Amino acid sequence: MFKFAAFLLSFMIPISAYAESFVAKVSRNSIPLGETFTLTLQYDGAPGNSEPDLSPLNQDFNIHSVGRSAQHRNINGVTSNIYQWNVLLSPKKTSQITIPAISFKSFSSSPIKITVSNTSAPGTSAPKFSIGRTIDNHSPLVQEQIVYTLLIKTTEEIRADIPQFVDNGNRDWIIKQIGNPVVSSDYDNGIEVRNININYALFPQKSGKLKIPELQFNGYYIDSSKFKHGSFSNSFSSFLDDNFFSGFGVTPALTPIVLTAQPITVDVLPIPTDNNGHWWLPSTKVEIISDWDNAQPQFKVGEAVNRKIKLTAFGVADTQLPKLSFSETPALKQYPDNPEYKSIVLDQGIVSEMSVNVVYIPQQGGRITIPAIEVPWYNTTAKRIEKAVLPAFDVDVAGTSPTVALKAEPNANITDNTSAPTETEENITDNKTIPIKTIIALIAMAFLLGLLVSWLLLHFYRQTKSLPSKTDSFTPKSDISKILHSSNLKDVRDEILFWARDCFPNRKILNLGDITMLFSDEELTRLLQQLGANLYSGQNNKFDNKELYNVIKRLNKKQEKQQKQKPLLPELYK
Repeated sequence: MFKFAAFLLSFMIPISAYAESFVAKVSRNSIPLGETFTLTLQYDGAPGNSEPDLSPLNQDFNIHSVGRSAQHRNINGVTSNIYQWNVLLSPKKTSQITIPAISFKSFSSSPIKITVSNTSAPGTSAPKFSIGRTIDNHSPLVQEQIVYTLLIKTTEEIRADIPQFVDNGNRDWIIKQIGNPVVSSDYDNGIEVRNININYALFPQKSGKLKIPELQFNGYYIDSSKFKHGSFSNSFSSFLDDNFFSGFGVTPALTPIVLTAQPITVDVLPIPTDNNGHWWLPSTKVEIISDWDNAQPQFKVGEAVNRKIKLTAFGVADTQLPKLSFSETPALKQYPDNPEYKSIVLDQGIVSEMSVNVVYIPQQGGRITIPAIEVPWYNTTAKRIEKAVLPAFDVDVAGTSPTVALKAEPNANITDNTSAPTETEENITDNKTIPIKTIIALIAMAFLLGLLVSWLLLHFYRQTKSLPSKTDSFTPKSDISKILHSSNLKDVRDEILFWARDCFPNRKILNLGDITMLFSDEELTRLLQQLGANLYSGQNNKFDNKELYNVIKRLNKKQEKQQKQKPLLPELYK
């Protein structure tokens, strides 16, 4: 009996080994571009912890998901295991594509050929998608605006986020979306086709041959065979509104789609030599205007007058705007504030504005001239250097310059030094005049005394302000995630101020300097000083948000720990 069992086992082992196999198959061989299909990998045997190598698929396909299933069967006492990997794929290009061999353990699947086209297969009800793109300038100047138009055509309802350019990490482009998607419809052989237009403003950051990056559209379409919808004009709002399906009370079958707009190579021209080293500002139109705070400002010696100057440039990113230059004049002191920037989206592209508030203080009376302000720029339409000019402005200033009135000593006609002078009115006045050296000495002493008093008051103020008052309650604010994720340093500054005000609700905190005086923390002081410097120099990409975020988390944890260690009852006997 034992020999017979051994005899059967000797046959079963090779049979089991022979039954192991690894095969690949697809759900369909003809796929419209943008649609998905399923690649099924089946292994008959026990896979253990092994997984198929899917990396060869990345060259020609997008991998959306990988599902796994297993079946265990026992027929006449013989157990078999079947494992499947269902890989949801979408092709990246149109043509005949070969799905490469997939390796698993010591096995390798057979390659499979599929056909990818721009249209659905004839006689089928499969959805149709297409994607195209155009640009308005193939030979721009460096930093000149290019308008990039993306067109998506579909016969199905789709749900998606805004398409995104694939970042290659080279920082060759500044890219900004122009407005919202524009949707329209037309008919092709009686079938309604929806057209989605999305515009972008692109600014090349260096000259030479540059590739506009690949743009990907990732979304879903609703399988019309499983979900009957209403009119497309209403339902297409799902492209912009994620709550589209909430009103139906059901979840339709959503099938992923991926559409890819291929890169475009452009020849970017360098800065023309006739720019003569000026700040490079390529634009279709540049304007500079000013508004006085008062309709007709009155100028007086030593009194401040505010003026707001606004520079507007069409087809320019806000980071490209220049810093205004103010010519010096001894008759007038000028104090410009840090500029404020904003961008406006128009049909023709991006329009950027810079506003600067300037304080003028006249130093002398009479008629003086406020100097002109000039901004050189390159007219991309006329192909020449031009200047936007805020003309010089003559004003009449009331008052006179402050002077020290010194009375000269009269000539004394005295020949005899021993004789007494005649007591005339003139001599009596001379005896009461204070010598100039005495006046200067008194002024110097008063100035030094004022400096000493000011220093003592400031020192006392800093010591008292650096410590929270007894009525202050430091309540750490936990939601500081915007500090970490914001790319706009103005937003980071505002979040820091909100955080500090929440921590000390009884203190008046107006700026970053107030925060450094509340916290005696060297790291926080250093980072806030760096934040302020980068904020006003426009170097947003040189500030480490993560380091600041970690310092604030540390301060919050430190305070939370101190609050937990406080005694529950007051120390009455200390």
